[in-house]
Amino acid sequence: MLLGIPFGRDKNTGEWKDVAEVTRGLDCNCVCPSCKLPLSARHGDEREWHFAHHTRNISKEDIVDCEFSFQVSLRMMIHQLFIDGLALKVPGYNQHITVPRQLNNSIDSIVTITGERLINTREVNYSIDSIFLGQQVDVIFNFGTATLIVYLSYRGREFPFSKRLLKNAKAGALIFDLEKLTQIFYRKPFTDEDQLGTARTQLLGWLKSSIEAKSWYYHPREDKLIDDRNNEIDEALRNKKSATNHFTIPAHKLSKCKCLGCGHTFTGYKNMANSCPNCKTHLYVSNF
Repeated sequence: MLLGIPFGRDKNTGEWKDVAEVTRGLDCNCVCPSCKLPLSARHGDEREWHFAHHTRNISKEDIVDCEFSFQVSLRMMIHQLFIDGLALKVPGYNQHITVPRQLNNSIDSIVTITGERLINTREVNYSIDSIFLGQQVDVIFNFGTATLIVYLSYRGREFPFSKRLLKNAKAGALIFDLEKLTQIFYRKPFTDEDQLGTARTQLLGWLKSSIEAKSWYYHPREDKLIDDRNNEIDEALRNKKSATNHFTIPAHKLSKCKCLGCGHTFTGYKNMANSCPNCKTHLYVSNF
């Protein structure tokens, strides 16, 4: 079942309107954000208030199957809310790596890339509905040395970038899955009062207080942090191997050696040809 459209575009001003903000019926003066057909505001008692397509006196050729109008209306209203300024809650981001069994108790397999944070849009530079690497994205944050893009995704509007492209551009990417949000939009309150609010209140509450349907695709620091953890693993394995080799060689199998060529003394093995570390040959080495 398709959900009713929560936001319509005012035909005169171009602003996006919550269905609760407009006059009931066709007097709402709004059109569908996806197919541009007229909308009728439904203010009923049995279900959530919503916009519905008004198709009376519209030719069949002009009626479009508007499957994604709900998601499109969310996306357009999110743009408008960013223009007005808001606080945006960003989820944390962890990556899992493989840790050898012998190091499980000493090295964590979870690499924390970043924690949850709140971005106040009034304190950073950003642009809305802009072009990035030849593709249209919804929000671009500029943090000086790095860029963060926000992409609003739903079926038919998939994320367009590879991690390699983002790495070269020193850009992080957050994906907001509007299809997942659709599944809980009218079911889970996002307001402080723990009650369902208007569509605008729901959407604004989700943006600033929830991490549901939000996920990291790439973070500019993740490659270095993962490399650092893998280097830590390699170093721990080398140390473990060195310690094992040192303590497993019985003392009675060791012998003090002297190179008659350069005079260097060192520890070698009994009954073996021990090469001098300096001369790189065993020809002048004697055991004593």
